[in-house]
Amino acid sequence: MAMASSSGSRLSSCLITLIFLQLPLRVSGDASNVHSAPLGGTAELPCPVSLWGVTALPAVTWLRSSPSGSSQAVHVFRDGQDREEEVMPQYKGRTKLVRDAQEGSVTLEIRDVQLEDRGLYRCQIQVGNLSREGTVTLQVAAPSPGSLSSSAVALAVILPVLGLLIVVGICLIWKQRRSKDALPPCLAQKRWRRARLHFVAVTLEPDTAHPKLILSEDRRCVKLGDRRQPVPDNPQRFDFVVSVLGSEYFTAGCHYWEVYVGDKTKWILGVCSDSVSRKGKVTASPANGHWLVRQSQGNEYEALTSPQTYFRLKEPPRCVGIFLDYEAGVISFYNVTDKSHIFTFTHTFSGPLRPFFEPCLHDEGRNMAPLIILSELQKSEESIVPKPEEKGRANGDVALKVDPSLLPPQTPELLPLKDMILSWPSDLSPALQGLNVPSF
Repeated sequence: MAMASSSGSRLSSCLITLIFLQLPLRVSGDASNVHSAPLGGTAELPCPVSLWGVTALPAVTWLRSSPSGSSQAVHVFRDGQDREEEVMPQYKGRTKLVRDAQEGSVTLEIRDVQLEDRGLYRCQIQVGNLSREGTVTLQVAAPSPGSLSSSAVALAVILPVLGLLIVVGICLIWKQRRSKDALPPCLAQKRWRRARLHFVAVTLEPDTAHPKLILSEDRRCVKLGDRRQPVPDNPQRFDFVVSVLGSEYFTAGCHYWEVYVGDKTKWILGVCSDSVSRKGKVTASPANGHWLVRQSQGNEYEALTSPQTYFRLKEPPRCVGIFLDYEAGVISFYNVTDKSHIFTFTHTFSGPLRPFFEPCLHDEGRNMAPLIILSELQKSEESIVPKPEEKGRANGDVALKVDPSLLPPQTPELLPLKDMILSWPSDLSPALQGLNVPSF
């Protein structure tokens, strides 16, 4: 009887082994071996190795490949129990084996699915000394509202908040940059009046002027001509940008000057380093030694920062004041027309600085008027109010001698220079009484 029992046991073992060897193995590349699970939900990965005919659950190991190429355990079942101590830390407490004896299958369940769980899994079944294995792929899909984990919900809330904070931060930075041209009116007027105390009589340096620029004899007016002038091509001269520099060099102290722009549609004014490039195309920016403001079109203006700062003004300036405080590292622009602040650059200066002027292109005939540098200012506000003996003459009336070559062609849209200057604010008019504008 003992021999018969031993023979029966060996026969049963051989039969189980024979059945296991004949078990079908699904091909890992089969589309049926790709399974999806929602983020935060539960994944079910059926082992491709069939257990039909195997009564007791054999040793089952689920593995994943690490980035280094080695395999690490996701779930281990051996000797009738789970071996959680052999499992990767991120899978501990999240996996379970489910067997279906009728179907002859075993399935791995992974709870609270994370994005990091997606990828290839390998199932190993071992019966005695024999083993079979197959692979399945897990894909993590977008979560459905009912299957969100607490971490997924937190992520869904935090990300939009972070996005909103980033947008608010960008807006604050933008407003901070724009605030440079938005001083309160009373503070702007106070600073403008203080800046005017440092008035200097600026003139133009002909040796720096682009060949198409025409300068007046007193070197206070500049306009763009129709053709290049026969001038020497010296190293100081701009040969591409239609610009000209002031004759003055500033290496210390405070300096202020005013430029009449009238009804020009385009102009560029400011300060630049004496060492700026004069040949070829020039990218104007503080990093390249330029601190400039430009009227681009209509009521649109730009401070040539990097990138440019765009803004509009309540009232277009007919006269622009430029103030340089070398030691403080400040270059400010003022709208003399309404005594408002336009923009301020801050920088640590080194080396000589010079005034910069560019009347710009003709803009289809709308921008042919010159830039005019004022030679003096009215510093006493008391003289703005007419005295009794002056009542016979309108306040602000200016005696001018204007050379016709200075003026653009007469059109309904363009007024003579004298009429334009008569429309200046009254606090500038007394300063211009008796001014003779020289011819070019």
